[in-house]
Amino acid sequence: MGLQDIAEDLAARLGRSVAIDDLDSRLLAHTAHEEPVDQFRIDSIMLRRPRSENTVTRHARSFGIDTATGPVRIPASPRLGSFARVCVPVRCSGTLLGYLWLFDEPTPVPDDDLEPARAAAAAAGEELFRERLLDDLRRAAERELLRDILNPDDEVRRHAAARLVADHGIAPDARVLAVAVVIDQRASATNADDADATDATDGNRTGAASLGGTVELDLALRRARQRLTPTRALGMTTSATGGVLLLMHPRLPRREALRAEAERIHADLAAHLPAPAVWVGLGPERTALRESAGSYREALETTRVARLVPSLGQTAFSDQLGVYGLLARLPLESLESSALPAGLRRLLAADRSGALVQTLETYLDLGGDPARTAARLVIHRTTLYYRLGRIADLTGLDLRDGNDRLALHLGLKLRQMLSRRTPQA
Repeated sequence: MGLQDIAEDLAARLGRSVAIDDLDSRLLAHTAHEEPVDQFRIDSIMLRRPRSENTVTRHARSFGIDTATGPVRIPASPRLGSFARVCVPVRCSGTLLGYLWLFDEPTPVPDDDLEPARAAAAAAGEELFRERLLDDLRRAAERELLRDILNPDDEVRRHAAARLVADHGIAPDARVLAVAVVIDQRASATNADDADATDATDGNRTGAASLGGTVELDLALRRARQRLTPTRALGMTTSATGGVLLLMHPRLPRREALRAEAERIHADLAAHLPAPAVWVGLGPERTALRESAGSYREALETTRVARLVPSLGQTAFSDQLGVYGLLARLPLESLESSALPAGLRRLLAADRSGALVQTLETYLDLGGDPARTAARLVIHRTTLYYRLGRIADLTGLDLRDGNDRLALHLGLKLRQMLSRRTPQA
């Protein structure tokens, strides 16, 4: 018997409406209403959850519903505009899973009707527990399948692709695109340090931050999957600091919609974690399920580059990386500043104010266009030519020579990445 059947059966027996909510006040089942209803019930039916954060559930918690094992009468709250109710905690094996509600006005619920309500809550508890187990099993199977489709081994991916088509209803001609999410654990731990007691150990703080990040990431990926319907998606946390969402459909969402979804994921996580600690990378669209691993590798690489190059933003597509994508393939962890061109090192040492370096990078970024460079820097063109002359003298390089300009331009971009590298990056 499902939740709706349980609610309908109890409503018929008691002659009054019944509602069942989960622990987050989301409506799971409800019956027709003969008696008047308050705004909270209207909102929960129309919106699937109350409009206000000051919910009846929160009000009812002050009367002990979270620890009760039987029905609890909740008086009306004129402040909230809520009617009197009877709340029966929905439990299974002692675990609280939700709440069953009856209106306690205009006529109170007779004491004799509380026992059937208790029995209905117990049946609802078993049903919710069964659904939770099935959901856990389904999610475990999906995580295993997602790991396989992202596996480096071609045979493993081939088998996973066949299972997706045969057992999970994925179209054989589905295109794929991976979204990688990375959380900087150290930044999250720093945020936890500010909130935790000062006598907590660093290990406990980092552990708590990791656990919190994992939970929030899992929830963010679940919400994204729901929003992306009808596009099929599999998602999972890959570690305490990362997760992946794999989109599969013959026609994937347009680029603008993908960017908006990436920004929603970032916003979901930034609401609970330090905003600078979250990066979302979108890999390239691939034409076959077996190519999912390639899209994921590039999505993950995009987050790594974005952490080193703030101008890319915290949500980025792999095709936005430009020359940074090439430089990121270098062994940045082992490179020193001596890897920069000698002329650029001389310029950096002599340019205390940074004006010459800024001028050079702007000039090169704009393709050596003097007019646009002067306008971008808000300087007179005479000043620009003076600075370019000083740059040529200090570097010993000719800005009219393509090879010299390329060396300086790549050196400036590499310098930016080296200055922000971390052991994790």
